[in-house]
Amino acid sequence: MVQLADIEKVAPGVESLSTEEHEALQRFTLLWTLFEAQILGSNASVRKISEKVERIDPEIINGDWLTEHLDYFSNRYIDGGNTNYRFEKLHLRTNDNPDLVRAVLTGDNADPASQLIGCLTIVYRFRNNFFHGIKWAYGLQDQLENFTHSASLLRKFLEKVPNGI
Repeated sequence: MVQLADIEKVAPGVESLSTEEHEALQRFTLLWTLFEAQILGSNASVRKISEKVERIDPEIINGDWLTEHLDYFSNRYIDGGNTNYRFEKLHLRTNDNPDLVRAVLTGDNADPASQLIGCLTIVYRFRNNFFHGIKWAYGLQDQLENFTHSASLLRKFLEKVPNGI
């Protein structure tokens, strides 16, 4: 168990996070900062994510490396063909293109570039919700798989996509 008694005083519940949760948060934080610095020029936005993805050779995106993450996000945010309460908790803003994310998750948009943009938009919202405190409102509960999948997607992206796209 990670010793965080000093942080527990200001962040109740952090000390009770499992080793796996701590590792997932650390991996996500490290990989997000690399992604933002190397791919987004240290200036993250959905617009910038979209611009970068649209420059990627379609053959890179067409591999099956995205499928696992798209399936996870779809299963998490779609029930019976419609978005659920968890989708609303992403706090997608107008400039986050929620219609694209919704269409990707429901399967109405099967374009691989759009799917990657949709998944990275969700990861971006995790980043904002985590780094700006919304996730702390409920003690990071129910977030292990979110951060695990997000970190895995970022790692795969950084491995597959050439620097400076």
